[in-house]
Amino acid sequence: MGTLFDPAKIPAPEPEGPETVGELTRRITAVLEDSFPGVWVVGEISNFNCHTSGHVFFTLKDERASIRCVLWKSNAARLGREIADGVEVEVRGHVSVFEKQGSYQIYVSSIRPRGVGALEVAFRKLKEKLEKEGLFDAARKRPLPRFPRRVGVVTSPTGAAIRDIIHILRRRWPPIRIVLAPARVQGEGAAAEIARGIENLGRLGGIDVLIVGRGGGSLEDLWPFNEEVVARAIYASRVPVVSAVGHETDFSISDFVADVRAATPSAAAALVVSDRREVLALLEASRARLARSAKHTADLLRDELALFAAHRFFRYPQEIVLSREQALEDLELRLRGEMKDKWSARWMRLERAAGGLAKHSPRARWQEAVAAVRMAAFRIRTAERTLLEHRWTVAVSRLAGRLEDLNPDRVLARGYSRTVLERTGKTLLRAADAVVGEVIRTHLAQGALRSKVTEAGAGHLAGGLARREEPQKAPRPAARGAKTPSRRKGRDSQATLFD
Repeated sequence: MGTLFDPAKIPAPEPEGPETVGELTRRITAVLEDSFPGVWVVGEISNFNCHTSGHVFFTLKDERASIRCVLWKSNAARLGREIADGVEVEVRGHVSVFEKQGSYQIYVSSIRPRGVGALEVAFRKLKEKLEKEGLFDAARKRPLPRFPRRVGVVTSPTGAAIRDIIHILRRRWPPIRIVLAPARVQGEGAAAEIARGIENLGRLGGIDVLIVGRGGGSLEDLWPFNEEVVARAIYASRVPVVSAVGHETDFSISDFVADVRAATPSAAAALVVSDRREVLALLEASRARLARSAKHTADLLRDELALFAAHRFFRYPQEIVLSREQALEDLELRLRGEMKDKWSARWMRLERAAGGLAKHSPRARWQEAVAAVRMAAFRIRTAERTLLEHRWTVAVSRLAGRLEDLNPDRVLARGYSRTVLERTGKTLLRAADAVVGEVIRTHLAQGALRSKVTEAGAGHLAGGLARREEPQKAPRPAARGAKTPSRRKGRDSQATLFD
């Protein structure tokens, strides 16, 4: 089985006597540097700290162990922004001993991120969730009161943070009243106690501002302030909340939800209250400015009073009053004249307008309209009577012409005759309608013939009545001014009032 340290390689102590702690430490350092000249380690960063000197100190850990690491300034300049607590990294370097503390550590020559640690993943997920819900919205953040009377503090009663807060608050503003809600700030159950302390102070009433926080520590130590229950308690607080967790480089979920973030608990106390000396100095400066302003104003008023006293108004007030009275009388006369002239001009305009309106008055318009309507009615009745007489004259002439055309005497005058049975007076239209021996009467244009039927049949009788064709005479012209009646097939002309 191999051993971690080979006894043969361990330098033996000096035989003269016991060695010092420094000598032993140097021998251990030599063994470590010889045994681990180069290491390549993977782990999660914790307690990451950039010193003001430029060197970087952090702890590399996993589930079973942890080891301190140092990154000198020359190599730290190449670090990326992604190197922070909770980030899983791969480091290369060598193992040595920090002799002042007697602890071994890795002196890192290079470092690169390998992945994100479990806590960092949880931090990012919760941050994204709460940000989507609007808990980080800048519009809802409230300003801190200028001069609070009571300050509530949620932190550990035994930690350094509460001592720093009390000391700074009392030093800057002695009358301030401090109400402490004790709570664990690390470990299991700490987040619930912190949230309960915030809720209790909110229900207590009379608290003007809250400080929630603790001192520095590793990501695990600060983790209660990254819990959702604490974030929602800060969001629901009716009192403005100042988050002061860890150091200036540490950020937690409570910092994003709170109304104001302070880098440290001491900085939070300085933000909450004003410095009494600064306020007194400001008041003194304001008092001095007020005194100077009052003196300057008094001097200006004194000078103005001297000017007023030297004015002739105060030396001869009666003359000034009389001159003002005379000016007032002149203005009154001018005003009366102006008013009279304006009223006269307006009265004349009104009379002209009244004359114009009389021409266009509704009664005159109505009388004119009535006269026009009556004249139009008379004209309509006259025209109607004339039109009726004309149309009826034309209609009567047309009907007289038609009757004249239908007169049987006119037909007989053209050589035709009409035969009737003497017994019945019925006009014969067919020869078969007559009976042999029956007496018939033939009507001519002049006179009539009486005869007896000797023969009746369908044919023409010799020597019987025969129709002589004659040219048709032209219709007799109608009366002067009358239109010739039109004869249309299947329709008789009718006289109407309006054609």
